[in-house]
Amino acid sequence: MFGQPSSQICKDLSRDLCSITKPNSKVLDRKKECRPFEDVEPLEYLARKNDSSLFAFSTHNKKRPHNMTLGRMFNHKLLGMCEMGVNVKTFKAIKDFDCEGHGIGSKPCMTFSGDVFDSVPEYVQLKSILIDMFKGVVVDNIALSGLDHVLAFTAADGEVAMRHYRIALKKSGTRVPLVELKEMGPRVDWTVRRSTLPAPDLKREAMKQSTQLKQKKRKNLETNSMGDTLGRIHMQAQNIHLLQTRKVKALKKRKVAKAVDTDAVAADDGFHVE
Repeated sequence: MFGQPSSQICKDLSRDLCSITKPNSKVLDRKKECRPFEDVEPLEYLARKNDSSLFAFSTHNKKRPHNMTLGRMFNHKLLGMCEMGVNVKTFKAIKDFDCEGHGIGSKPCMTFSGDVFDSVPEYVQLKSILIDMFKGVVVDNIALSGLDHVLAFTAADGEVAMRHYRIALKKSGTRVPLVELKEMGPRVDWTVRRSTLPAPDLKREAMKQSTQLKQKKRKNLETNSMGDTLGRIHMQAQNIHLLQTRKVKALKKRKVAKAVDTDAVAADDGFHVE
């Protein structure tokens, strides 16, 4: 989405970001007079009209040249946004690279380098917005051939560098393929200018999970590092003498023969035994 006015660099960057996230995004070519950090109602109106939860809004003026705002909505209400300036000296669009593009709808690998992505609230929010913007549809499994591009974000010297690479899997003589990366654009360095953190109540509501999605905790069950499920069973001591064994003729108990009284037998026959 373009503001009024907007620079050509920001327009090219917006179209490139849209091409990475296709078919889950679209570009609104019409210009809109809007100042997100002063009045957010026009953005919320467009988000509700287009049923969109993420947006990229570009503007350009003397005070903040080549400006781009990334943000997200919840229930068509602003949840958070980051305003960043584009470094025109290092910017390079996709059309300036001689590289084959990625497949439409494929999911990218994403890397974030820099301690600020885990410690500074503004960068933590920016990381979360970027993940939501490029992750696409959530799936359980993905084929190796579907991982055909990678997005690398590096925070250093007050800037956030974005690089986009094409993944090429080549034969290596083993089961593990040889991975080669070739830059495919866009190449952009951002400077974080302003941020709006989400309201605590709205953030709590947005992060609420349905009780149907929560996994019920099962007693005496645990999963190890290899993903195997192990269970613990409590049993009382068993009497092994009462266990039912295989019925084999050789294992049957023999009947004890009655002892014969020889004195009684001799008396009945009329003989005397000395």
